[in-house]
Amino acid sequence: MQRNRVLGAVLDRVAGRTGMLLAAFVLLAVTLTIRLGMGFEFPVPWNDETAFTAQAFEFSRAGSFYVYGLNTERVVMWMPPGYMLLLAAVYKVFGYSFEISRWVSCLLFLGAFGLALGILRQLRFQGWLQVVGLALTLLAFLSPYSLVISNIARMDVLYALMFLASLWAMLRSHYALGLSLVLLSAVVHFNAVYMVLPYAVLIGWKIVRRETLLIGPYELLALCVSVLVLAGYCVFVLKHIGGFLEDMKFQFAYKLESPVMDGPNGWLKISLILLLALLQILVRRSLCADAILSLYAASFMALALNGHNMWYSFAFVFSIWLLGLSLLLDIRSLQAHQFARCLVGVLAILLLYPFATYGWEKSFTLGPMWPRAELLRKSFIAEAEVQKVRGFIASLKPGQTVSFGYTGMEQFFYSEFAASGANWSIPMNSVTLMTPARKSDFRIVCDSSLYPKYVFIFDWDVKARVGADSGCQVISLHRDEVAQ
Repeated sequence: MQRNRVLGAVLDRVAGRTGMLLAAFVLLAVTLTIRLGMGFEFPVPWNDETAFTAQAFEFSRAGSFYVYGLNTERVVMWMPPGYMLLLAAVYKVFGYSFEISRWVSCLLFLGAFGLALGILRQLRFQGWLQVVGLALTLLAFLSPYSLVISNIARMDVLYALMFLASLWAMLRSHYALGLSLVLLSAVVHFNAVYMVLPYAVLIGWKIVRRETLLIGPYELLALCVSVLVLAGYCVFVLKHIGGFLEDMKFQFAYKLESPVMDGPNGWLKISLILLLALLQILVRRSLCADAILSLYAASFMALALNGHNMWYSFAFVFSIWLLGLSLLLDIRSLQAHQFARCLVGVLAILLLYPFATYGWEKSFTLGPMWPRAELLRKSFIAEAEVQKVRGFIASLKPGQTVSFGYTGMEQFFYSEFAASGANWSIPMNSVTLMTPARKSDFRIVCDSSLYPKYVFIFDWDVKARVGADSGCQVISLHRDEVAQ
């Protein structure tokens, strides 16, 4: 008995405050290694980033989301502006650079891990359960599919942080605060719709049980603020309703190219997680912490399954992580029921397989960019090549247009284009309409051996990349010759 107490005390010490600090140090070291050592290699610049950083840059300098390069006629409305507003504020204070854009994601990712540790602390595990819970949490964030969102200028890490903040609030019974965070995240990404599930279940449970839902004054204030922000976004949408409807048509057409929830297998996964949550609620006769974790796991799983986007893969990992924490809570609560406890333990062990495959199995899309030692020694593009292009842009006349092929390279040169009065352009008519193709004065082709080969199929204007470290070429489209 004494030996067990000593072992338990040691485990509490290892996985308690000391263990959390050590986990935070490990994640900080890995994240900074990627940010400083693989800044534009994991991942390489992506055209998604251009769509978001360009609007943020224009808002920071002109107070408008209109970007000639994305759509010559109107503001692009395919994504809510929350993330762009955050970037614009950062640019306003620190000035613009592509480097800063990715630093924002890095800091948000570290904040998300801090929230994950707060969630773990709220669950109050002890002994070996705390050790396993901390290990699962650290491994979930060390997955390449999680780490990649820490180093890309997209909004995924921002809404993930907000979702985890809402989970933390819900676990602390601050339901209105959690809901307000979900509503606020809708101004960052439409994926917020998946996180409504836990609150829909909460409201349904309160109605069925005829229980009172108490809302504190600060929670009410947060709820009002989130509703006002959403109302502001609705006004913005109404002001640009034609573009919004056109862009939503594009978004839905893209999503519906794949089966809803990734087909029958996806629906089965969601159903099993929801069944677990239902059993937890019925056994406990309350919306308990393990059921809340399961509901959030189902929400993250639905986000990943229905999103059909390579950057959403982190949500698979987060889903299994939260499901693992949920089962650990069940194991703790079933101490007096050995058979049920063993059954849940077996389920938890079986969960390690999807946790490993979702977290560390290379996919077709991310595999070519997988983090590796080579990326610490090899640059995506030489700084001299970037400077060469900057010098060329400085020599342009106002109104001249340059196409980078919508490759993500545009982000290195926003300031130079703003200073010269020239415009960068994409080869399509707009980001949501392929034709008619645009005509530019120059085409700049920047190639690198670190590009995934599958992106080359999108190089349908003038000259395609081949995956060679040949630097940047400036091609005059008037003379059809290399200008520099």
